[in-house]
Amino acid sequence: MQSQSNRQLLTPIGKMKGEINDEFESFYLAKDKNDQVYMNRNPEYTQNRYDQANGWQAISQKQLDDYKKKLHFIPQKSKGLKPWIFL
Repeated sequence: MQSQSNRQLLTPIGKMKGEINDEFESFYLAKDKNDQVYMNRNPEYTQNRYDQANGWQAISQKQLDDYKKKLHFIPQKSKGLKPWIFL
């Protein structure tokens, strides 16, 4: 089991969904402490959901921009934070 200090927890940003080439696309977005964006199409529904080791894949800013042109962004509901400003 990983210790709490070795784990890298990501900060949730939101979800993107829509159609690309007549195929439904949906994934969650999160950022690390260095502002690297990560995506996960099927995150766990557990306490460790935003643990980077659990299926999160880094994406480039260009990939994110391409998705922004085609998909709808749904911001993460949060306690006073505005996560869409991080994109």
